[in-house]
Amino acid sequence: MQRDNASHSHENDRSSEPWKQRQSQQQNPNRQHWANQGQPYPYQGQPASQHNAHPPYENHGSPYAAQPRQLPPNQHQNSSNARPNGRRRISKAEYRRAQRRIWVQIGLTLAVILLVVSLAVFGVVKLFSSFTHKVEAPPEPPANPILNPDASSEPSESVTQPEPTVADPVQTQELLAQADHLAAGYDYDAALELLQSYGDHWMEQEGFQAASERYQAEKAKLVRWPDTTQITHIFFHSLIADTARAFDSDYTNDGYNQYMATVDEFRAILEELYRRGFVLVRMHDVATFTTGEDGQQRYVQGDIYLPPDKKPIIISQDDVNYYEYMVDGDEDHFADAQGDGFATRLVVGEDGYPTCEYITAQGETVYGEYDIVPILESFCQEHPDFSYRGARAILGVTGYQGVFGYRTHPDWRTILGEQAYEQEHAQAKLVSQCLKDKGWEIASHSFGHPAYGEISDERVIADVAKWEDQVQPVVGDTDIFLYPYGSDIAGLEEYSGAKFDALYGAGYRYFCNVDSAQYWT
Repeated sequence: MQRDNASHSHENDRSSEPWKQRQSQQQNPNRQHWANQGQPYPYQGQPASQHNAHPPYENHGSPYAAQPRQLPPNQHQNSSNARPNGRRRISKAEYRRAQRRIWVQIGLTLAVILLVVSLAVFGVVKLFSSFTHKVEAPPEPPANPILNPDASSEPSESVTQPEPTVADPVQTQELLAQADHLAAGYDYDAALELLQSYGDHWMEQEGFQAASERYQAEKAKLVRWPDTTQITHIFFHSLIADTARAFDSDYTNDGYNQYMATVDEFRAILEELYRRGFVLVRMHDVATFTTGEDGQQRYVQGDIYLPPDKKPIIISQDDVNYYEYMVDGDEDHFADAQGDGFATRLVVGEDGYPTCEYITAQGETVYGEYDIVPILESFCQEHPDFSYRGARAILGVTGYQGVFGYRTHPDWRTILGEQAYEQEHAQAKLVSQCLKDKGWEIASHSFGHPAYGEISDERVIADVAKWEDQVQPVVGDTDIFLYPYGSDIAGLEEYSGAKFDALYGAGYRYFCNVDSAQYWT
């Protein structure tokens, strides 16, 4: 289009110099001739009467008016159109033809100008609209298009089929391993969601389709546990890591022998529970809080789906505090090598999982599986089918000597100093968050470990308030209460009275005592 515009402009632009030169020569050739000969123009120096006697043209205003013409040599002076001094009179027809040519040229010029202006305006509008309007995307094809029954089901060669996503084999295998771990813990829905999180082409990745089919087949075999009141709950205290120091003939021997288990015994118990088909569940899996059709809020039995040969179990640990009598041999309030061979505190390991600090008989501080938390964590990692959807145990803490082995009781502010005391608080909070992130549940075991069923209402109310004031800010809120000594505030009858009001008002909804019956939670 630009080439065309340039051509029209060159040929028809009346203001261009070549056109002026041609126009001048066409309109007045004799004027140029007389100028070149150096001779006077016709009628110069002649009387006016002669001018008037032979007017050159009758049509004034013509482009040929007053233009002398030199006759060619072969034209006779006595021609009927000849005039004196070589001038020729033109006819009206020739004049009109000349005038028409001029108007045609003007019309063509105007047409070209109008065309160029129109094209320029159209280009500007097109360019402006491209900036102010988004290009509309083509509509997506329907999810289930209706095909022509007469057409071939084979895709046309002219249609480009989308290529599957090229995946990183390491990434897909890691994702598949994580999904398998979830499925092993009976959380098949979460396993499928994890695979689908890969993207649109997740089914095309190696092993994904087979895993999806396997998860759905295994899920179909699950059955709902019929009665969550029939679930065994067993509890432990801190484990003895060094029996030589624990049973060293002092006053604690009988108590340790009756109430404690060793590290090796606990490992053996876990293996036996696993062999018998027990699966660890959370307290919150047993019963859930709901609102009935009548608008009343109540607890109903939870939905636990397990294979037919599996049965749920709850495990808890009391007094996850690492009291001074267990870890401090020289009675200076700090753990030392003279302790009774227990772990001294919970810490967050380098791998991000909770583990134990332990001081050996030689005084070396080491870290590892010296109590229930890291041992059970490792067991569930090795046997994910022992844990229902990532469940772990319940950890009950008191507050009179801090939590998790950290001296968070206000009395330690003076013993440790302000900075060290605040650091103890911060470390205990990190441990608490780590535990909850890994599936552990934290419960209150009272503040001072009194027998709630035997003390007065006022003491229960005060003890509940202390735990909420000093322990809850460290470990977070909880609705589980593990009775100290298993001393319940009531028997089989409904809970009521001032003790229950204090516990319920503090947010507790799950209450666990100690009983010799097979099922009691």
